Amino acid sequence: MIKVNTQVVTVRKGLEEWIAIAVPYVEEWIAKVRKIPDRQWDAVTKHWLVPSGKASVASICFHFDGIPINIADGRLIDEYPELMHLRGLYELDSLHRLKVMLKQKGYSSSTQKAYIRHANRFLNELKVSFEHVTTSHIQDYLVKLVDQNRSHVYINQAISALRFWICEVEKQTGFRNSWIRPKLQKKLPVVLSQEEVLLLIKSVSNIKHRTILTLVYSAGLRIGEAVKLKRQDIDADRRVIHIRQSKGSKDRYTVLSDAAYQLLQIYMNTEYIESYLFPSGKELHKPIHVRSVQQMFERARRNAGIQKPATVHTLRHSFATHLLEQGTDLRYIQELLGHSSPKTTEIYTHVSVRDIRRIKSPLDQIMHSV
Repeated sequence: MIKVNTQVVTVRKGLEEWIAIAVPYVEEWIAKVRKIPDRQWDAVTKHWLVPSGKASVASICFHFDGIPINIADGRLIDEYPELMHLRGLYELDSLHRLKVMLKQKGYSSSTQKAYIRHANRFLNELKVSFEHVTTSHIQDYLVKLVDQNRSHVYINQAISALRFWICEVEKQTGFRNSWIRPKLQKKLPVVLSQEEVLLLIKSVSNIKHRTILTLVYSAGLRIGEAVKLKRQDIDADRRVIHIRQSKGSKDRYTVLSDAAYQLLQIYMNTEYIESYLFPSGKELHKPIHVRSVQQMFERARRNAGIQKPATVHTLRHSFATHLLEQGTDLRYIQELLGHSSPKTTEIYTHVSVRDIRRIKSPLDQIMHSV
């Protein structure tokens, strides 16, 4: 990366206001300026001039995405907030350092992507260079997330991402009191009844899609685990599924049900499996996309007439809850789900209706005596 910024300011030429761009002589960058409509070269100031206006700003944002650019005039930011999506040299270097350290620390690809997204969203709201960030900028941003009704899970992840970036990657000090996490919301997961699960699976006619949903429920899989399954992960003799390097970079085994294995055999006899059990269309070397499974599940939920706000992950919740209601020890459920702490698994004791069904409502007592 060339260690120099492109400078952008506003200037007046005659009665008109222009946006002035001072570009180092880099052929690639000069070529990008020349693609901006109605640009002019000012030989006196040695700047490129483009007319003020949203069209010019949109063109600058498009052509200079990923190139170090410094908006040196605060008035431009106030008038065209979209310019905050451009990055200065310090920001680009810092984002690169963040990506490198996330990989070095062994964070999962999904966590890496999430942290980078949070970092970019924060920069999009920051009206100063990242090298001048203060605790007040952090606190203002977090308050804004609360005002936007972002979930507590989202805000907590944003805090984790920014804290990792600022404190661990950039080694900044003085941010100890910036990380005030919102109080954890105690929400119970949505759970489908066994009848609803069966109705949902039966509503899917596509053998590939039906097999995916069946495995997710029957083994309590996360959606990311299901799409990455390979043929060698299915141990038919021991009736287990080997989940490799899942959340927390951990391996585990979970149950392979007889019914799920029968359906899986039918599927594998009708489809060509190169590596992944559930490939992405004709790209057999790639797994099916998570979003495709989510969209398929939503269609199945509607077709089955299920009104609950269920998602693919609801099948994992339902698996754990149904096991608990059948009398399975909580410790075994924890192992099957791959939870590090038993406290995570204990939430299913609050959604299980095994003991609740034994309680007789006082209304039934009253009505029975009438």
